[in-house]
Amino acid sequence: MTLHRFTLQLSDGSKREFLHRGTKADHGVIQQMFKSQDYSLHKLGRGREIFQLYQAQLAAGLRPLILDAGSNIGASIVWFSITFPGAHIVGIEPDADNYALLQKNTVDLNVDIYQAAIGSQDAKVSLVDPGEGEWGYRTELDVNGLTKMIGAGRLLADMQQQGYVPFLVKIDIEGGERELFSANVDWIDSFPILIIELHDWLLPKQRTSEIFLKAISSRNRDFLYFGENVFSIKN
Repeated sequence: MTLHRFTLQLSDGSKREFLHRGTKADHGVIQQMFKSQDYSLHKLGRGREIFQLYQAQLAAGLRPLILDAGSNIGASIVWFSITFPGAHIVGIEPDADNYALLQKNTVDLNVDIYQAAIGSQDAKVSLVDPGEGEWGYRTELDVNGLTKMIGAGRLLADMQQQGYVPFLVKIDIEGGERELFSANVDWIDSFPILIIELHDWLLPKQRTSEIFLKAISSRNRDFLYFGENVFSIKN
């Protein structure tokens, strides 16, 4: 596999190399994360409040936790690590090729990464390639599947036992949100901010967003839509 390099110019004047495969999908995630900055909080009316919360956690000696579900090749993790350098990031990516590049791109960052899917419970899944490129792989529950699924609630509990404090969760799992929010969703309340891409546009008539909307609508949170992403902020 031939790898290409994208150079990031950091605010302190230093540079960081980001590896990619030169594919349409990889160029897409680079565009979204580093150029369009799809997850930037500056566009939010409550963006300053969220940054202040992050700073308050650090000032109190706490260790903010960012959970990145659907980490792909690591662009989102790198962006979060630059934006919130004091946070610990947990990345989850089920595809082996993506994961191999994710490992390379997150060397020396404050991260834990897992080759796994995320769901409502611990289980096994199979990967499905619908032909959307490396950022479009989906998972299906399968007792004989070769890829593990980690329950979001269990993962959060493990990280809290290690002393981390939930701050932000980002979810981009190609329709897997239907299973993720189907049960055991109390973990939502622990995160001040949740960012998710919903996929009804990709999977018409499958109602992949329905269960997420039911889970979130009963909670005291703001709901904002920017581009492909929903920003859900705890009140």
